[in-house]
Amino acid sequence: MKPELIIKSFQATSVWPMDADAILKRFNNHPQKQNEDLAIREHGDGDSWLQLRKFFDAAVANKAKVEAKRLSQSLHSLQVNNELLRDQNAGLQQELDAKGKTKAAKHTMDLQQREEYHGGAVLWSPRKIREARARDAVKRDEAEQQQLQKARDRDLKAAASLYRKQQQEAAKVARQKAAEERRELKKARAAELAAERALKKQQRDAATAEISLNGANTSKRKVSRSSAKNQTKRRRVVGAASRVDAAPEAPPPPTQKTRTRSIRPPKKLAE
Repeated sequence: MKPELIIKSFQATSVWPMDADAILKRFNNHPQKQNEDLAIREHGDGDSWLQLRKFFDAAVANKAKVEAKRLSQSLHSLQVNNELLRDQNAGLQQELDAKGKTKAAKHTMDLQQREEYHGGAVLWSPRKIREARARDAVKRDEAEQQQLQKARDRDLKAAASLYRKQQQEAAKVARQKAAEERRELKKARAAELAAERALKKQQRDAATAEISLNGANTSKRKVSRSSAKNQTKRRRVVGAASRVDAAPEAPPPPTQKTRTRSIRPPKKLAE
């Protein structure tokens, strides 16, 4: 070690050189509070009522006046209130100091006693202490392993959650892509159907125009054919009538159905 470090260590432990302030500093835990109390005492707040009464008697010549009595009573009341407030502040400060101090965690060693049949006296040997320390070390190791396992479990859980989120995002993107493809296919199919319908309509219009044109020609041919047929029918009727006139007359109808009954022709035929 360097000589400077050795001297500093001596100064810290107050071994050499002789320095009483190093020890006093260790016991002076609240120097700021003491300085504040000294400053307050310099202003007269820490003086008792008896001291203030002496100052009042020395300052006031005629104490029998009403103003002097009122001043004395006011000083007494202020001094009492000041004492009460100082006591209250001191109590609150002690509570804050007590809360600010951290309590050291107490640890009781697991000094197990063997089950032996002997007297009630219990003696803890150094071996028992070593065994208790070994058990404490094992417990600490187990606690550390548990903490590490919990940390690993948290990491695995976070990784699994991240993986699930990534899978969900990928599935969402795939669904959106499939929906977009379906929409595109639907649009293409609609365009194809519209083109087919337009082509069919065009074909129907062309067929209708052709049918109408053919119908006009057919009607003309039918009219000519019907006129020719009428002429031939008239000729045939005239020929047939001439042939009927040339045929012999039919015999008259019989007048009797049987020997006893006669046939009466209808009036229309009789006429």
